[in-house]
Amino acid sequence: MGDEGEIFVRRAEFDDQPHINELVGEEAHVTARRFGDYNVATMIEQASLGITAVDDKDAVVGYAAFFDFPYLKNISQQDWPSWLHSAYGNAELTPANTAWLSFFIADPLCQTEVAENILRTAFTTLPEVDALLLALPADVRPFAPLRDTFEQLPAAEHATATGGVDETDTPPPEAEYNVYVCPRGLYLPELLVREARVEDHDDLVPVFDSQSEVLSERYGEFFIAELIASQDEVNRAVVGEVDGHAVGLMGCSSEIDVSILQDCFDLEPYENLMKPDDDGVARAAAARRRA
Repeated sequence: MGDEGEIFVRRAEFDDQPHINELVGEEAHVTARRFGDYNVATMIEQASLGITAVDDKDAVVGYAAFFDFPYLKNISQQDWPSWLHSAYGNAELTPANTAWLSFFIADPLCQTEVAENILRTAFTTLPEVDALLLALPADVRPFAPLRDTFEQLPAAEHATATGGVDETDTPPPEAEYNVYVCPRGLYLPELLVREARVEDHDDLVPVFDSQSEVLSERYGEFFIAELIASQDEVNRAVVGEVDGHAVGLMGCSSEIDVSILQDCFDLEPYENLMKPDDDGVARAAAARRRA
């Protein structure tokens, strides 16, 4: 599978369950303190994203489960944003741009590499996610290797007025947990999408040539610059930029030869990409009723 010692990651499978439990082993009490009551089989089945890490011999060396909500018994799966924003602020963290790391285990001999690969893969697999969140009981300190990448969110001012604990018989949820955040930028560069400019040509040529030399041979050395320069009302080009350099290009056009698409693909479920007239819609509805 690769060089000796290399770590690979893949989607978690139900058959990984016994191997993950073996990783937990005698540290089950420590894992339970960190993540509460857990069931590996249930997490594999229900997690929004489960990632298993394996070594070059295909032995399981790590596992992580990500959910759309904090996997905590006294935090509502639906109302967790209100809890988070009330306790910690950070209104920019929403269900639309976050995921919760609710379980993590790794072989101590390669835990840093496992975390690196799993977290990078999570951000790659979930392009809409800007930050990963981790909730730990207040009496549990961040642990290796996650403490190197997750930073604790400070409590909102109103929550720290009494030291973070409401002086009642039942402490509020924010007093029971600390929340940590890992931003996407630690693992993947932030991408700026903008309109393409002719001067992007020099950055884009090596990107294209590294994937196919046929384009330059077929369309000429300056076809990228020509494509960008030919933008008009119906043909547009955008680039993705990282650290001031264009790293990707997309050309878009509103001029579509529908007949070619109709010849090459079965588009009947999509009305052959044509806008049906009112009579056509009525006839189709009548046909469905008769069927």
